[in-house]
Amino acid sequence: MRHQQAQVLTPGQQAMLEDTLLQRQRSLEHELQTQLGAQGRVEHAREQLLQDADGEQAHATDREVDLARSDANLEALRQVNEALQRLRSPEFGLCSNCGEAIAFDRLKANPEALRCITCQAAEERLHGGTSHKL
Repeated sequence: MRHQQAQVLTPGQQAMLEDTLLQRQRSLEHELQTQLGAQGRVEHAREQLLQDADGEQAHATDREVDLARSDANLEALRQVNEALQRLRSPEFGLCSNCGEAIAFDRLKANPEALRCITCQAAEERLHGGTSHKL
């Protein structure tokens, strides 16, 4: 059962989390820019395929790893951007499942977290491993 609880983060804690999220955002954007250059993901994938015209298996494996890395970075950037939007909401820091406050130590380590430790562990047990939603 979900119940509302007053926001427990201080303005200083919120500022610290915002700074952490902004640093992660810049880092991910830089990594994507370095990896993809001026190209978008689709153009980058096309370029990789053209470079693999010789059909070597090593190139195919490298391409798959490269695309998986860009996908993971794009997903991480999406989660960071969503967390930055939620940070401005009074709901930030409350578990999306139970409504209890998420421990600040958890938020410091993972400001994108949507659930408290208890609910996250239950989610992972239910779905057999790491849940896609933090």
